[in-house]
Amino acid sequence: MLEIKDIHISFDRNIFNNTQIQFYSSSIHAIVGKSGSGKTTFLKSIIHDSSFSQSKMYYNHEEIHQKDDFVRNHVAYVDQLGSYFPNMSIKQHFQFYAEMKKEKIDVQKINRCLEKVNLNNVNINKLPSVLSIGERKRMLIALAIFCDKDIIILDEPTASLDKKNISLLKKILVSLEDKTIILTTHTPEILEICNVIYKIENQEFHCQKNDIDETQETEIKLRNNYQFSPIKYFRYKSLIQWIQYIGIIVISLFILIQSSLIVNSFLKTTNVSSQAINQSSKEMLFIRSREGEIVWDYNPSSGSHDSKPFDEDNLSKIKHMEGVKEIKKFEELTLFNPHSEESQTLQIVNKNGTTKNYTINVSEGYDLRVYPYYESNDFNDHDNGVYISYGLSQVYKIHEGDTIKAKFYIPKDQYIKGSGLDYRSVTYTLRELEFKVSKIIKKDDGYETGVTDLIIYIPYENLMNIMSHIDKKEEIISSYYIDNVLSKQVSAQPYTMNEYVLFVDEDYVADINNSILEMDDEYDTFSRYLGQLEYDKMMKEAFQTKLLSFAAICSVGLIALLTTQYFLMKSRKKEFQILEDSGVQDKDTKKSLLLENSMYFIIISIAGFLWLYINREQYAYITQYLAVLGISFILLLLMHAVSHLVLKKK
Repeated sequence: MLEIKDIHISFDRNIFNNTQIQFYSSSIHAIVGKSGSGKTTFLKSIIHDSSFSQSKMYYNHEEIHQKDDFVRNHVAYVDQLGSYFPNMSIKQHFQFYAEMKKEKIDVQKINRCLEKVNLNNVNINKLPSVLSIGERKRMLIALAIFCDKDIIILDEPTASLDKKNISLLKKILVSLEDKTIILTTHTPEILEICNVIYKIENQEFHCQKNDIDETQETEIKLRNNYQFSPIKYFRYKSLIQWIQYIGIIVISLFILIQSSLIVNSFLKTTNVSSQAINQSSKEMLFIRSREGEIVWDYNPSSGSHDSKPFDEDNLSKIKHMEGVKEIKKFEELTLFNPHSEESQTLQIVNKNGTTKNYTINVSEGYDLRVYPYYESNDFNDHDNGVYISYGLSQVYKIHEGDTIKAKFYIPKDQYIKGSGLDYRSVTYTLRELEFKVSKIIKKDDGYETGVTDLIIYIPYENLMNIMSHIDKKEEIISSYYIDNVLSKQVSAQPYTMNEYVLFVDEDYVADINNSILEMDDEYDTFSRYLGQLEYDKMMKEAFQTKLLSFAAICSVGLIALLTTQYFLMKSRKKEFQILEDSGVQDKDTKKSLLLENSMYFIIISIAGFLWLYINREQYAYITQYLAVLGISFILLLLMHAVSHLVLKKK
């Protein structure tokens, strides 16, 4: 027996005022009354708690304190439209409740339940939308039978039914002898099968018929234990909902990738290369005079076969420019034969005497060079020592006190062809040099020319001595072209160092650079500092363009994302209402949404991380990973906000 006492329901007016009602086991009860008298409102108050209704419910004389548990285990509710889960097929409706009891789905049991309500040969893999309203209501009654619910509540079960279906419904209800049936109706034919009839008058229930022998009333013991699992419920989605859910993930990944690209561009824009702004780089301006057209961007020593001596008058003007503090020659030594791909072996002798030999391969990027350092370099300790770059120490595991041995190619003679590209060709001597490492320069302290960061720095005077030293016993490295063509056309001349490095006041470096370039079209300059400034300007302009494109693209993406989420949540609003009608607590439906949002967050975050990993051009990985997490979280909040707005109750 279900008893409801002290019923008080009020909205803008009192609907029920301190009334009571009782429903007997294994009986059919009808509630009648005028339209608007509160029939549907009362039925809803049985299955839902509300701030607008108050009552005390007793089942088998025990007060019900957890209405959700009571409804989930005892009550099946069928509204006027025969509402169903739009995200489930007929079979999945039964499967969902079977899983709540931790039971395996039994198709034969489903068919037997459907046969009891005269739904033979129904394709249970179809959505309930293929059924008529009358068939849907019978399908839901079959579901109540399957779930072994002992109370079935029917709100206007004959609504939209013809006489044939009303007659069929009567037979079905009468056959449910072990169920407590509560229905509202305006149809007289249904009242014929009711054991108890209540009429709503003056905000109270008045019993008009009662043929129940209360002495025969039996108590129904709890037989079910339905538990809602958000994890299992995750997969209950219709095809269109899956498409929408996957679409949301795809759109989110698109926004995430675009955001990652703009963050990467921003980081590149804001980053300033320490090599470009250290004091040495700021104050060093490399210059040369070139013969012919420039083929590649100028890097010191990278095009020595095209360089020629400066015009002496212009060189004097450069020396006396405001801001020029010092001018020195620049040359480098290399392990690679300029006439072929041949390279020499590098030998590292550790302080303890252990020797390691390395075969150098320029194609792998290990292009070791010997550079001069000058008095004006800020990393100069004025000890005439040999310094090496941080990169070189890391690649070959070199420590202070170790010795570097190798044969280097040193320019000897030059053959001047005349004019144009490759206007001079150079022969070399192969000389074994030995450098004991005095100091490893900090990562950002040395200067580079853009060719390599594997550098041995030696004092300028030492390099000049090496270049001027003549030893007739040294092997001459030449080429077929020099030996068989040029040497027969022109005479050999001593090699000239045609490149210079200016040490200038950093405030004047741009003006000096421009003045030198304006002197002659064949003058080239190189400055890491000015190059970085130009690069920064270019990156900022590119970033502004990308930012505008990003704003437009992501605005469209966000609109598509929020629109898709809106319609997805709108389609699920009815679904969540039916879950509540089935006794699933609001906190459990929120857990279900939380699980889906968590899955969404995890999927797009992992996909974003994979994007960063695959896209090797990305910059500042840790910051990028944090950006991906942050953007994923923002998208998650937007999804949650849309869900909240669509699903919130009035």
